[in-house]
Amino acid sequence: MDGKRRQLGRSCPKLKRPDGAWNPRHGTWYFVLPVVGVGGKRSQMLRGGFESKDAAQDAMDEIKAKASKGIIVNDRLTVGEYLDGWIKGKTDIKRKTRALYQGHIDRYWTPHLGHLRLGDLRVAHVSAVFDAINERNEQVRKGRLRNVKHVGAATMQRIRATLRVALSDALREGLVSVNVASLVKLPSGKSPKPMVWTIEREKRWRAEVAKLVEQGKSYSRARDLVPPPQSVMVWRPDQLGVFLDHVQDHRLYALWFLLSHRGLRRGEACGLEWLDCAMDADVPSATIERQRVVVEGQVIEDTPKSEAGGRVIPLGADGVEVFRAHRVAQKKERLAWGEAWVDSGKVFTQEDGSPLHPDWVSDEFERLIEECDLPPVRLHDLRHGAASIMLAAKVDMKVVQEILGHANLSTTANTYTSVYPEVAAAAAEAVAGFIPRRAKTS
Repeated sequence: MDGKRRQLGRSCPKLKRPDGAWNPRHGTWYFVLPVVGVGGKRSQMLRGGFESKDAAQDAMDEIKAKASKGIIVNDRLTVGEYLDGWIKGKTDIKRKTRALYQGHIDRYWTPHLGHLRLGDLRVAHVSAVFDAINERNEQVRKGRLRNVKHVGAATMQRIRATLRVALSDALREGLVSVNVASLVKLPSGKSPKPMVWTIEREKRWRAEVAKLVEQGKSYSRARDLVPPPQSVMVWRPDQLGVFLDHVQDHRLYALWFLLSHRGLRRGEACGLEWLDCAMDADVPSATIERQRVVVEGQVIEDTPKSEAGGRVIPLGADGVEVFRAHRVAQKKERLAWGEAWVDSGKVFTQEDGSPLHPDWVSDEFERLIEECDLPPVRLHDLRHGAASIMLAAKVDMKVVQEILGHANLSTTANTYTSVYPEVAAAAAEAVAGFIPRRAKTS
């Protein structure tokens, strides 16, 4: 203003910086509005740089209109701030899922993208995170990083899924206009179809183990150093028979029987209670109502993995016999422990009646495999094997789906089944025999 308090307008000397450049902070209009952020946090929004009062008023009216529709208005919100508020307010997920999301946020999204404004997030930013993961994988492959695990395609898909779910909520709240995580291209994260430990594959594996033993490695160490052909392997029926014969006298034989015959998940078997078992019913069965899972190093009891996971599985006559023998043995243990017995009500317990730790079950399974000298499979692979055996025994695919507790039939068909060579050979013979051919002449 001049000496008479009149605005100088374009003639004001402060409109330009000492270097002659335009000074955007002087001679422009600003406005201040109260805003509500994620989690209801209140703050003030200061915006400026408008050339006229009308321009500032129009911008303020636009923001007010968004706020009146329930849209959270805060274009200075960073990715890190949003994700922190989002995970704290995410109450509609299981604890294990929450821990998974939190791990992805802490290890990948906040360190790489936390400083960016949420509204500035682009596909290129998200892609750069996976480029960094691939670079680290290469360092792991070359042995330059120790005690660091390789991040596979399936894990990358899960990492992206965390951001995609978070941005889906942000999109619904009007904080972003597009879910950039859903636009990032990644390699397929589908689990490999189970591969059978055929006689040929087993021979090759044992030959590799033998070479390491000749080089001075212990047999146990050699087994650890020779990986299976892929991550998901299934025993042949005769191999499973060897395992079951070996553990016939194990105090938890009923557990190994149930996992290999009915394909329960580890946590479901650990959470099974005697009250869930109807062994005297017309159709003996066990109801899956809970699971024991490890979350951030702690064992918790939770509902089944999905709605389809809560199910009733048939025990069969053989299962009833095994369960009854197991119950008799457990009652003897209870008498032996007396007042020190822990009445957990679980079907499968430690010697004192306390519930099993899921990780212990996996460790014990590995020990037993080596003890009976079978090619390695994971505990979860018994679930794949159970599905394959049921289908080989001509159990209907829909029944297999229900026993395994899959929400979709495609999961059972595409992921949890494999074809045994004998079954494939029989199918080939059946097809050949079905086609009429002219008799060969010599």
